[in-house]
Amino acid sequence: MEFRLHPEIIHTAEASGARLEVTEFDPRPTERPLEGFFQPLQRPARWRQLALHLDGGAAVLEPGALQYLRGEIEMQAAVTGAGSGGGGLGGLLRGAVTAAATGESLFKTAYRGSGVIYTEPTRLHLLLGELRGEDLIVDDGAFVACAGNVTVGRHVNKGVAAMLGSGEGRVQPKLSGSGVFALQSPVHPGEFQILDLKGETLKVDGNLVLAYTGGLAFSVEKSARGLLGSGRTGEGYVQVYRGTGRVWLTPTLPVHAPAGPLLPTA
Repeated sequence: MEFRLHPEIIHTAEASGARLEVTEFDPRPTERPLEGFFQPLQRPARWRQLALHLDGGAAVLEPGALQYLRGEIEMQAAVTGAGSGGGGLGGLLRGAVTAAATGESLFKTAYRGSGVIYTEPTRLHLLLGELRGEDLIVDDGAFVACAGNVTVGRHVNKGVAAMLGSGEGRVQPKLSGSGVFALQSPVHPGEFQILDLKGETLKVDGNLVLAYTGGLAFSVEKSARGLLGSGRTGEGYVQVYRGTGRVWLTPTLPVHAPAGPLLPTA
């Protein structure tokens, strides 16, 4: 049986001069089922696509995310950590040195003007959120786009390195400022728990945190073997978040991705 993808806008978020929209494509049969017969349907997967509507605003996309755009929109490569407008030669050289040391991609793509930008469709879910003059540390591979007065930079997370006695840290995207953002995950947005910590401690067994605000102190601590029943960490390590801020937690991730990193590699 043939199916047709029907688009429907399911999530929106707005910032100054920009609006994000998530369109979900629902596969529906092109023909009516035969009456009096049982017809099992193997329905294709749903797809999602992000649209960024700019009205004189600015946006940053992960390289490779763009499918097409329309309108009077300028594109340029932005030095990671220097904001949507680049950082000049000095910022470029500093960024190049940092990128070479960490292995992270130096450039992201910045857009400014009026029109609409469309990203490549994905089977992953798209989570929209708002930044309120703060930093957001994002899991590797989860960043898709942001708009408004937001700078995309790097955060070197040394929690794991300190625990293992290594000098190298894990590099993650860091969003700073005020605006809206889009992240991708195999977990449906309705299954997320956004925890508002107020001077509290959160301990997580496994890579279940998609993002957290920069006001929280992150560390990795060792827990006695046998105290954690899941054993997802392998060596009895737990991720610890202390202080005041928000955490985007995915308790159902093992159901969607039983093993491996937060996002599928293929």
